[in-house]
Amino acid sequence: MKKSIILMTIFLLFVANYANDYLTIYNQNQALFNTRMELYLRSGTQYFSLENIPTTIITESVTFRPRDRSVLLFSQNFEYDLANTQAMMRRYINRNISVITDSEQFSGILVFFDAGNYGLLNPDTNELNIVNSQKVNNVSLAEMPADFYTKPTLRWQLHTLRAGKYQADLSYLFSGISWRATYNVVLGSNSFTLSSWVTINNRSGKDFQNVILKLIAGEVATHSQLNVRGGRSNTIQEFNISPSAAAPSFEEREFSDFRIYTLDQPADIDNNQEKQLSLYPLKTVQYTRKYQYNVNPNERGVNILINFRNSIQAGLGVPLPRGNVNFYEIDDRDNTQQFVGVANLNNTSLNQDVNLRIGTAFDIVPVTTILRNESFGSGGVREIDIEVKLTNNKSETVEIEVIRRLNSSNWQIFNPSIPGERRDATTQIFIVRVPAGGTETLTFMERGAN
Repeated sequence: MKKSIILMTIFLLFVANYANDYLTIYNQNQALFNTRMELYLRSGTQYFSLENIPTTIITESVTFRPRDRSVLLFSQNFEYDLANTQAMMRRYINRNISVITDSEQFSGILVFFDAGNYGLLNPDTNELNIVNSQKVNNVSLAEMPADFYTKPTLRWQLHTLRAGKYQADLSYLFSGISWRATYNVVLGSNSFTLSSWVTINNRSGKDFQNVILKLIAGEVATHSQLNVRGGRSNTIQEFNISPSAAAPSFEEREFSDFRIYTLDQPADIDNNQEKQLSLYPLKTVQYTRKYQYNVNPNERGVNILINFRNSIQAGLGVPLPRGNVNFYEIDDRDNTQQFVGVANLNNTSLNQDVNLRIGTAFDIVPVTTILRNESFGSGGVREIDIEVKLTNNKSETVEIEVIRRLNSSNWQIFNPSIPGERRDATTQIFIVRVPAGGTETLTFMERGAN
């Protein structure tokens, strides 16, 4: 027989109507919910219980703003000790309950309850019955405790002079929900196509229905993350769009020191759901492929970089929130798309240059050799002779950006076999052109004091 708890009373909550719900989600696992409520209140002082709130609400952020100044808020409690068997039994310690098994019924004062047993004391005989919880089919309780809740609940103490309907604005922050951008790039010879997506992950314990959705991109200082309490099974929710309706799209604009993206249609975001939405229309962007090698005897690979400018002229020119970029290329043999790497894109404003590393080149082989490492005198002056061999087994000529990072700004490069330039105080750059099937050698001496 299925276990059940028989409750003899029902706990009633006041009812509030909602309209104009707004959900703003930040990158840092936090969100802001705004709504306008209609409350039906009695005259005088009373308690108002608001259900359907996130289990991860940040209670000190709750702002309740009645439109009528005669409505006064005296106190607020966040009730999250939710009804379940163990919590209910804790409330009934030293109170009368009845426990029913397949063969008999036990009644008495509950003196203890653990995962394995109920301890019931008969007040008339002082007999203690220990009932194995695995054999219990029903537990009968006199009532639901007055301060017990089946859902996370905000409980307000309010006062108003007259009974009636009142409007109030409510907002609060909560954690357990986040968004991230994901980009899919298909590389061509000189340009790529870019599709961009927003992924929203809701683990807050609350469903959000028909909300105006806003996303904030940028590094906003937020409250510390809270532990997620509660939840429900995973669901999949999609937009219901009529054939004549436009697909949902985001409007992007500057907001404060950040960027804000507002969806042009109301959205449903259920608890324990991951939802994906298109961020921008498909873009075709000009790019260059670069090869880069960091001079080090232990460095065994030449990095592949995808370089582009976030500009209108290059085919882009939109603020790009941080996220992963998946790169693909088309295999001409059978016209299939193949994955060739992933990179992390930081928040990128307009007219910024972007370099994304997608891996190391198989057919470009670098070898760095220290030919001489010698110190002179008591001043700690040291000279190092370095040789870099670059072999290109590809079927086309490549240019490789060779980078040597010096110990400090007082180190200098002498006698390079290929001219270079000082990019900053401690970085020397050489551009080495290696023909198909060939090898080029770069040598130089560096000198400095330790």
